[in-house]
Amino acid sequence: MIEKVLSRSLRVMFAGGLAMGMHAATAQEAAEQPMQRVEITGSSIKRIAAEASLPVQSFNQKDIKKSGVTTVTDFIQQIPAMQGFSVAADSVGGGGGGVTTASIHDIGEQYTLVLLNGRRVAPANSGTTIDLNSIPLSAVERVEVLTDGASALYGADAIAGVVNFILKKGASDWEINAKYNRPQESGGASNSVSISKGFGDIDEDGYSVFFSASHDGQKSLKASQRDFAKTGIINFTDPATGRALQFINGSSRAIPGNATVKYRSATGTESVNLNPYALAHGGCAPLNHDFYADGNCWFDSASTIEINPETRRDALFSSGSLKLGQSGFNAFYDFAYTDTNVRASIAPLPAQFAIAPGSSLYNQYILPNLTAEQAAGVDSVVANYRATGLGNRVYDYGTKATHIVVGIDGNAFGWDLNSALTWSRNKQKTEYVSGTPWADKFQSAIDAGTIDPFAGTVSDATRAALRGSDFSGLYSTQTVTMKGWDARGSRALFALPGGTSMLGVGVDYRNTAYTTANEDVALNASLLGDGGAVDSGFERDNAGAYAELMMPVSKQLELTASARYDQIGGVKDKLTGQKVSGSENATTWKLSGKYSATKSLMFRAAAGTGFRAASMQEIAGVLEDWGVTGGNYQCPLTGTTHPLASYCNNVGRQQFEAFRGGNPNLKPEESKQWSIGTVWEPTASISMALDLWNVKISNQVTSVNEADIFADPAKYADLYTTKHMNATGADVLAVKLLPINIGQRENRGIDYDFTHKVNVYGGKLTSRLAGTYLLRSRYTLPGSSEWTTDLNRYGEDDAVSFRHVIKASSSFETKQFTHTLTAAYRNGYVDKPQTLDDCAVIVAGAPGECYAVTLRVPSYTTFDYQLAYRPMAKTEITAGVINLFDRNPPFSLRNAGPHQVGYNPSYSSALGRQFYLSASYKF
Repeated sequence: MIEKVLSRSLRVMFAGGLAMGMHAATAQEAAEQPMQRVEITGSSIKRIAAEASLPVQSFNQKDIKKSGVTTVTDFIQQIPAMQGFSVAADSVGGGGGGVTTASIHDIGEQYTLVLLNGRRVAPANSGTTIDLNSIPLSAVERVEVLTDGASALYGADAIAGVVNFILKKGASDWEINAKYNRPQESGGASNSVSISKGFGDIDEDGYSVFFSASHDGQKSLKASQRDFAKTGIINFTDPATGRALQFINGSSRAIPGNATVKYRSATGTESVNLNPYALAHGGCAPLNHDFYADGNCWFDSASTIEINPETRRDALFSSGSLKLGQSGFNAFYDFAYTDTNVRASIAPLPAQFAIAPGSSLYNQYILPNLTAEQAAGVDSVVANYRATGLGNRVYDYGTKATHIVVGIDGNAFGWDLNSALTWSRNKQKTEYVSGTPWADKFQSAIDAGTIDPFAGTVSDATRAALRGSDFSGLYSTQTVTMKGWDARGSRALFALPGGTSMLGVGVDYRNTAYTTANEDVALNASLLGDGGAVDSGFERDNAGAYAELMMPVSKQLELTASARYDQIGGVKDKLTGQKVSGSENATTWKLSGKYSATKSLMFRAAAGTGFRAASMQEIAGVLEDWGVTGGNYQCPLTGTTHPLASYCNNVGRQQFEAFRGGNPNLKPEESKQWSIGTVWEPTASISMALDLWNVKISNQVTSVNEADIFADPAKYADLYTTKHMNATGADVLAVKLLPINIGQRENRGIDYDFTHKVNVYGGKLTSRLAGTYLLRSRYTLPGSSEWTTDLNRYGEDDAVSFRHVIKASSSFETKQFTHTLTAAYRNGYVDKPQTLDDCAVIVAGAPGECYAVTLRVPSYTTFDYQLAYRPMAKTEITAGVINLFDRNPPFSLRNAGPHQVGYNPSYSSALGRQFYLSASYKF
């Protein structure tokens, strides 16, 4: 009810003109300043900012402060045009590795180019995806987001658009900023502090230097600290039938452990599951449940995890310029260094190991529970055990990102010239903090009887033996180094009726090297459950040249044409010196134009093409261990003629081993995109912008969803393989998650933003509304021409494309105070279907009675409030509340990807209501 009342209030506040006017707000502010020619994201031609016709959303420091965020990631991912990115919570068992990303229009992070001062930085992987953690928020002057394809200027990976971080420079006061944020409930508190200063004026002093240093951190949030996430065993009611149900996201690797016994019978090899504790005590132990009446007890692993990882970031940034005598040129540099740690904690180790027939464990726990036929024909016994005595598995992803640019810019022979060398490196170390034992030490303790996997309690002796086998230390190091050179220039050409035509040209070259160096513990598969890692190293060269011509055909009509040629070298294996793939090349183009019908009404349109080669890992990656599947499945090969059907053990639902690798036969992706829009400023205080856009990608590269592999084993027969388990000595069924060209993807939507400014009650009221309305988000299924969609539904790609993503705000500013109220909205969607075959949902109180249900996830609206107080000219104190009405994430039955259960961490925060206090002081 409170939210509805506040919604009405917001509508009244926005009635005079609605907002989030990124275009108009910045254009009006620029108009108040002296006109100067600057570089605009999406163009190589220097021009007056107000002249730009591209759909560029620009955010300044004031916008960033009003958002209440602490990191670049948090700011970028709250922009309505952003969908489909990676969040920090993906690192909780989801393979995120601590990386956070940007993704424009839900097209994908690999298609969104992220720049620092208009130049590339080293990616977080072997492709082009940039980790936003490597960019210090305290150094950001403004952010420009081009929501239109720009491959014809920047190269292959700008199909969806560009995010350009423009960092601070030049003379400025000393400035200290500090902030503390604490959720109302326990867990997840954060803090930040930064200091900055700029020296010298390039025009008066002949030099300028700016530097900033910052630190920020966030504490972890445990599942047990939030009611909506504290268990993987969720009781709910089917809204259609009123039937009481249970959603199950557990594991058959339990505490006390289960056992799978394979034996020879008169009809062949069979298997039986049993839990010695349950058989002795008439039921499963605490934290375990009997869901399927299959002989297993199931462990509530989701209850033990941390749903938000602990993070820490230290950053240094400096920029400078030096006038080179009377030459008309300046030398410049940019330096950025970020040291980030993301520490993720997931459930205790799900250990699997052999129990030797005749051993003390076998005689005490297994043999008494077997029939005479089973005991006589025993082939093997495997224990499925949860090593809770070790505590959670904790991984530390430490990333050090270094970015250095040196160059010159100036004017010569009528050209605005700029050229620079770039050296950028992203180095990530994965460390095992605790929770994973050495395989030999663990097995020795099992053989000695020190670890008792079937006991009802974890004894002191078992706990000591487990901890004595624990590994702690460096596991692997991934290094991505990018070296590049670029040069560009622009100049006036000839006069046209509408003004002077402008030409921009440029060339660029870069070499990207990717290596993964594993420690001996990883190479030798020395840890329990490891399959053995493989060192890898790849590199390739990229070169391109482009030209852009802007022609003011008349006072009303301006046309721009650009074209680019890219040469993407073949992937070279650095370890063998061999080429894995051949080179690729392509020419891309873009045509755009704007028509100023009146001084207050402008129409714009653009069309172009794009081109992207697969990442080096996707092309050349070796087949390597990738853990286990995210979901539990019945073996789909039972009763089939598949050559690996004999590896089905008929032991019920389980997680299967998984590999990942590369595919040297991948084709380049190609895209076509177009947009058409309008900007209307009926008065000096009102601006409205609408843009209809469409992006279609052919030969898109992705891997087949694990659920599809198990749902259609005939179609994906070649994606099944076996994996040798060192702990048990057995070969088990596994799947290969390999990249393929799946066919096509098409996204279409409308971006809108409106702003209204009015002077009222002695202050300035600014109201803004922005959003993206998706009309289409569809893709073809792997291996077919059949289209499917995830628009407003949980799709087969384990993701949702939201039709409505909206952000509205209203700020009232006086000399001393600024009040800001912000609302963010995402529509509801159809949840992941839970089928009878999946059996992730059962009838409450009826183990083994599977139930098919598909829920609808409700919409999600949050409100934030901020008050900024300026007691003196150079001091500002800010207090705010995030998620004012303490809205919990919507209930979801998602059970793929990261390990959080009960909600989707990609679309909502688990922190709840948060209070923050910050202060800024200049001197």
